[in-house]
Amino acid sequence: MSEHDATNDTPQPYESNRYAALVLNLGRALLHVGSPAHRLEAAMQIMASRLGLTAEFFSTPTALIVSLGDGEKQRTFLARSEPGSTDLAKLADLTEVMESLASGKLTPEQADERVRAIDQAPPIYGYWRQLLGFITLSGGIAPLIGGGWREMLLALVLGSLTGLMVLWLKRHLERSRLASPLAASVITFLGMLWCGFDPATALVPAVIASIIALVPGMDLTTASRELATGHLVSGASRMAFALTVFALLALGLILGGLAGQWLVGPVTLVDASPGPDWLPAVGVLLAALGLMLLNQAHTRDWIWILLACLVAYAGARLGLTIEAPVVGAFIGALAVGLAGNLFSALSGRPGSIMHLPGLILLVPGSIGLRGLATLVSGDVVTGLETAVTAGMIAVALTTGIILASVLLPPRTSL
Repeated sequence: MSEHDATNDTPQPYESNRYAALVLNLGRALLHVGSPAHRLEAAMQIMASRLGLTAEFFSTPTALIVSLGDGEKQRTFLARSEPGSTDLAKLADLTEVMESLASGKLTPEQADERVRAIDQAPPIYGYWRQLLGFITLSGGIAPLIGGGWREMLLALVLGSLTGLMVLWLKRHLERSRLASPLAASVITFLGMLWCGFDPATALVPAVIASIIALVPGMDLTTASRELATGHLVSGASRMAFALTVFALLALGLILGGLAGQWLVGPVTLVDASPGPDWLPAVGVLLAALGLMLLNQAHTRDWIWILLACLVAYAGARLGLTIEAPVVGAFIGALAVGLAGNLFSALSGRPGSIMHLPGLILLVPGSIGLRGLATLVSGDVVTGLETAVTAGMIAVALTTGIILASVLLPPRTSL
């Protein structure tokens, strides 16, 4: 786009020229790190205002449409992308660039160069650390969803296999689409074999914990928030994606269960083995480490992720104590939202560093997966009841995080 495209009588000639590349590259980078529509559009609008631009934005999980200028001078751009995966380190770095640009520490040209460098940089954690993330997250989640030391041990073993399969399959785009059903099938099959030789181990919490990294509970919660905030297209498409992945995982659970039952016979679903009182505390520590590695957060943010996990776990425990998991999810989301917004206000860094890990421990992923698996297996009433509970928890999380933004508005929209 040449400079003579903007006429001298245009009040802001840079609207469609000088900053177009910066705005597009920034939007594309935010899309790549998995920013939901309500956060991405709000952040882009703030950035456009700081640059003195007249701009409009429309985001979906796979595309960003940007219109710069108004009237006859308006120009529209499209940035297409594959669905992004969460990368909290890049999100923090992009936020720092936006703050530096707003304060005048960086010129638009320098900011654009920095944004492109961040977007093109490889993940800070490679293959082995991501595998460690799968292992620690699986082992940490097991005692948090009712498992004991036996289930935690089984989840550590099966979680490592989940990580190996996912990391191998993701190297090829076509193979990566098989990750959810294939991992669920293999893990359920191996879990049934384990329980066939060790009947004292509870199968369900161990298997759910082992594939928890694949469960799209966070997508379900994000979709609910996007729908609640008026981003209907993005929310509906994200909701459809989450339900599809849930269905694929449920199918994998059923197929793996049938194969395991054919080989070792029916497995009795026993209660979880008893564990020491300190086991959930170890689970929170492991889960925080796993979430840091899998969400590509800076190492210095581990303490904040741990704090968010502790707050979320306290909310979840409260819900179990009063036998109202929906209320516990709401209280937990409210507390996590307030903590993340306070962290953002004091540090100037994205509140997502605390929001995302905390909400992951609260999301209705395991409940929804159990509901779909029950539904597919033929128990329609129980399956529907469980699925409705998962949906209500997602709504409670959305309400809690929105209320937190009202009570303590975040410093930025990230």
